Amino acid sequence: VLTKKYFKGNIEFLNFYLRTKKLRKNVFPLKVHSIEETISEIVNHKKSISRFGDGEFRLILPNENLKFQEENQLLTERLKEVLTSHLENHLVAIPESFHSVKAFKLNVKYFWIGFINKYGNQLSPYFNKGKTYGNAFISRFYLDYENKSQVEKTIKNLKKIWQNRDVLIIEGEFSRLGIGNDLFDGVSSLQRLICPSKNAFSHYTEILEKAKKLGKDKLVLIALGPTATVLSYDLARAGFWAVDIGHVDIEYSW
Repeated sequence: VLTKKYFKGNIEFLNFYLRTKKLRKNVFPLKVHSIEETISEIVNHKKSISRFGDGEFRLILPNENLKFQEENQLLTERLKEVLTSHLENHLVAIPESFHSVKAFKLNVKYFWIGFINKYGNQLSPYFNKGKTYGNAFISRFYLDYENKSQVEKTIKNLKKIWQNRDVLIIEGEFSRLGIGNDLFDGVSSLQRLICPSKNAFSHYTEILEKAKKLGKDKLVLIALGPTATVLSYDLARAGFWAVDIGHVDIEYSW
């Protein structure tokens, strides 16, 4: 039952939510793990994860592109492949907002309901309503949420992924993931594979080959936009443990 309390008394948003409900009936709500459940799957079962955000979804759709990744038909097809995949050692992760927007700030609620209203019907063929997806917001656990009381616990659990492990970070040349903070202080060792900051997928074959060479017996953390989504999946298929972690240190620094 929808109540004023659910929407924190914002009648304007409640009206918008109800007025546009028919636009998202084919895709909302999907089943999505909580952030803590998703982290638990990664840590306890060594599952790889590929995250889909609005950027990855836009690349699946016709006539959409991103500033840091030009339109690439192969990337589009590979993202569709990952989104509809079913690997035992791999999680497909989508935004929590495809399940519920209850936890978010008001402007974030508007953004995601508006996004689902606009693109949901086009994306619906790639979703499985019987599937429980991972939560793509494991690296976006702070800024968008209204209640931040669980942030410290989330960070503690997140660090368990790489605690006392040999780590390979694959990132764009300007990412510098974890540099300037203590996010990765608990790792046993850390090596970096630096990739182009724009249009990384144009170099995908080379990146994948180097990742397999350098990532043997290591946890592979990837911050490389949509390329990371595909790379984590391909590494998982090859028996590696790969986590599409995104620019998690931005939220960590906040």
